[in-house]
Amino acid sequence: MLQEKHVRFEALLNVPDDQRLLGDGWVTSFYKTYKLKKQWQHREARSADLQAVKAEHKRLQALMKKYAPRDHFNFNETGLFPK
Repeated sequence: MLQEKHVRFEALLNVPDDQRLLGDGWVTSFYKTYKLKKQWQHREARSADLQAVKAEHKRLQALMKKYAPRDHFNFNETGLFPK
């Protein structure tokens, strides 16, 4: 996906052909620079009930309306979504 996006951005930004990134050697450096990691979804993660996820998302939005926007950043840090 990262490689596909870079091709689209180069085209949108009119990057000259001689300055475009070739191959995929740059991807490893990009991952290290921005401390990205690949994550694979297991069967359980892919089989989530999307309707239940949408309902929970709406419930959380309503819950978060009770708090000031400055406190929203810490909401995800509460351990609600353990890794």
